[in-house]
Amino acid sequence: MKKQLILSLAVFALIVTATSASFAQFSLGLQGGIAKSNVEDSKTVAGGGVNLRVFASPQFAVGVAGKIYADGSDYNVAGQKLSTTGTLTPVTGTVDYFFTEGAIRPYIGGDAGVYFSKYKAKWNGETVLESSKHSNFGAAPRAGLVFAFGNLGIQVEGIYHFVFGNKNHDSETGSPNNIDFESTSKFGGVNVGIIFGLGGK
Repeated sequence: MKKQLILSLAVFALIVTATSASFAQFSLGLQGGIAKSNVEDSKTVAGGGVNLRVFASPQFAVGVAGKIYADGSDYNVAGQKLSTTGTLTPVTGTVDYFFTEGAIRPYIGGDAGVYFSKYKAKWNGETVLESSKHSNFGAAPRAGLVFAFGNLGIQVEGIYHFVFGNKNHDSETGSPNNIDFESTSKFGGVNVGIIFGLGGK
């Protein structure tokens, strides 16, 4: 499933490149950030990722992105150590629209794809519980600013993720027909990053 999604997004990006060959410019973005669920008393978690874009015009770009958010806690129980970790990995297609081509470039964008998650518990360093990998469809609107320095950009953005449940309550989403829009996890975040290769530059 993961390989099929990545292949489909790559083919889409190549088609856009071919149809916009007179301009098309590739871009690489690296990000780090924090996120927090809308659940009461949830922890703030850290994450980061990479984004590959193709600028079909100076103001419009499509691409693919991979991120990972990680969380963990340590507990001391009668002198013994219990550690828990969890990861959430969105693999998505992306769309960005930049309102200007100047030194300060506000933009809006969105991600859509599959969110993979996994959890693990260790007792004194030995794994005692490890979940199977779960997958859910998700989407994330974004908005931010890019400060352009020639062909290099510094990016600051806000993002809000919607991760949808699976209708059959299975751990794997399987297909878009299995999305349960009424069962939705939400979390917002702030990302800061650097972009190598800006449209219009």
